[in-house]
Amino acid sequence: MKKLKMGVIGAGKIAQVLHIPNIALSNFAELVAISDPRKERLDYFKQRYPGLHTYSDYQELLKDDLDAVVVAVPNYLHSEVSIKSLESKKHVLVEKPMASSSNEAKEMILTAEKYKKVLMVNHSQRFFPHHQKVKEIIDSGLIGTITMVKTMFSHSGPEDWSPTASWFFDKKSAAFGALADLGVHKVDLIRFLTGLEITECFSLTATLEKKATVEDFAVGILKLSNGGFAELTANWITHGLEENYISIYGSKGTVKVGVCGNDRIDIYVSEPVKFHGEINVKPLYTNEDEYWKTPVIDHFAKVCLNLEPAIVKAEDGYIALLVVEKMLESTKRGVLVSLKI
Repeated sequence: MKKLKMGVIGAGKIAQVLHIPNIALSNFAELVAISDPRKERLDYFKQRYPGLHTYSDYQELLKDDLDAVVVAVPNYLHSEVSIKSLESKKHVLVEKPMASSSNEAKEMILTAEKYKKVLMVNHSQRFFPHHQKVKEIIDSGLIGTITMVKTMFSHSGPEDWSPTASWFFDKKSAAFGALADLGVHKVDLIRFLTGLEITECFSLTATLEKKATVEDFAVGILKLSNGGFAELTANWITHGLEENYISIYGSKGTVKVGVCGNDRIDIYVSEPVKFHGEINVKPLYTNEDEYWKTPVIDHFAKVCLNLEPAIVKAEDGYIALLVVEKMLESTKRGVLVSLKI
């Protein structure tokens, strides 16, 4: 079977723990090349993967015999690198947030359409087994009409995860703070699980701890397209643990994920009979694992090889980014902001 020949642009922490090992071990993709301006990273991966092509300049990598690339560079470069990759006739899997602005995201989508290439954003939480199961439960109608969602994603900050994370705190390189780093996952997950759009938002943000020109705390109230509401919190100031949960409340019941651990789904139903059920799902990975074992790379490769339809479309990345922008606009103006998608 043909494998998708892939390159990785940016060999930082997310590429190290997710993209590079998953490509190397994939039955559908082949790791051909890596580019990064840091020589020590290139030397490390060249030693680990004999025959690997390495480049300090990603534009040299784009001249290689590749079918697709992963774009895992600081946020302000997402659009530029993705567009140049698409123009080089490469499929693109880009890290979230999709770009530094929704306008840049639109340009990326138009470029992908022009060159007839796959453009996918790494909204990885759609692929988690417990989220897949929750979507199945919601789609079945078990908990009825969605009325409310509560979700939170937070930890102590990117500096505790990556030794080269300083760019996250600079608006010039990151464009956004915790809201687009963590909250964007939950914005996308709300849409994915409920099948609803976000029509209005009101939010507050602050920089409470970090020496940063971006927010380290954000909280928002989102109006859903069926009249329901969602509460979203994202921050880099949660110490001692990582919070990563979502609770979805319906007219007939409630389903909670991640509240009591990342391997458990709690279901509460009021009719036709009242009961509390529990489903245990093996997590894909923990932060203590050598690398994150996720199906994102395999899925991306299968989409590019026309083996299955995309679970995440480029438009999903655009919408999630637009919601983040509108939440920040709400904070700045101090008013409720409407979204037109």
